[in-house]
Amino acid sequence: MSLLLLAIFSHFLSNRELGAAKSIREKYGIPYGRVIYSDLDHPAKALFSKKLGIIGKPDYVISDRRYGGLVPVEIKSGRAANPYRNHVLQLAAYCLLVEETYHKSVPYGIIVYSDGKQHKIIFDESLRSDLIGVIKEMKRSMRSGCPTRGHNQLRKCSSCSFQASCRDCLADT
Repeated sequence: MSLLLLAIFSHFLSNRELGAAKSIREKYGIPYGRVIYSDLDHPAKALFSKKLGIIGKPDYVISDRRYGGLVPVEIKSGRAANPYRNHVLQLAAYCLLVEETYHKSVPYGIIVYSDGKQHKIIFDESLRSDLIGVIKEMKRSMRSGCPTRGHNQLRKCSSCSFQASCRDCLADT
């Protein structure tokens, strides 16, 4: 009898979790497919690349049977008519992390903004090369101390961890 109650309770919890994932899917228009990783409805283990020395947690990873690969999905709280470059590079990093972790191809990833607008980003050799170049540049900058400022936004400088040592800082320190 206790096994039956345990099975019913487990089924209830599983359906409740599936219901939460389903409502998130519907809210953001996340494509259907088997969810193999989720960091939105419960905390997930970070994915790590030994090869590139990067770590990250995509919001979802979905198995896409049509393409025979895995698809990372990143949900953003803002709105954008076109995806921001930093969001595309973040998604590309997740594509690399998913490939290395699951040993499966990643044909594309999806960025979903809060207004429901989706952007399918093809993960091709050009994007892969661009990302690897950015990662190498970031590592070079970190080794040299303070990275070079690549913007003119006071808000970014105000919250930057290099603010105290930055020669190019726009904020008053």
